[in-house]
Amino acid sequence: MPQEFQSPSVAVTAAAAAALSAYTLLSGLLLRYPTLLHRRKRRHFAAAHISHRGGAAELAENTMEAFEAAVSQHRTHMLELDCQITRDGQVVVAHDNDLNRLCAKSGRIDQINYAELPPIRRDIAVTFEPGLIVTAGKDRRIPLLAEVLVAFPNVPLNIDIKEDRPDLLEAVRQLVVQHGRFGCFF
Repeated sequence: MPQEFQSPSVAVTAAAAAALSAYTLLSGLLLRYPTLLHRRKRRHFAAAHISHRGGAAELAENTMEAFEAAVSQHRTHMLELDCQITRDGQVVVAHDNDLNRLCAKSGRIDQINYAELPPIRRDIAVTFEPGLIVTAGKDRRIPLLAEVLVAFPNVPLNIDIKEDRPDLLEAVRQLVVQHGRFGCFF
């Protein structure tokens, strides 16, 4: 009996169907059991409450007073803060490099030494909530990042580096290493 000849298109179709079936089966298996391929990640913490700028809609943003209230009163799980660098190389916690909105003064943080920074204005407009004005508490000083790292050693931080500057990035990196805060997020 002569052996039946299969055309190449039938063989290709059968191979494609087999490959598609194997792909579908394997995808379904890995979707159902992802740890077959990857180990389950260990969570270092779970953040359900993150205080943006320390709770900028309640107290003067990025101040020690705002961070303390966020941690003690609101029991925040993580502090989000912004960093700038002064002319003398100090890393400060401030959202804007321009001092106008925050301090009602002309100039830029990177053009002033830390000791010369003006106090935060009494009433501050909240940038992410148009029309909202927050009255600053007793603390109207722009803090150093080092102060925050020392004051809240067990609170995870989300550090937002506001300017694309190698000196700022390196100064923040050095502070994070110096204070052993490798759990911070940039």
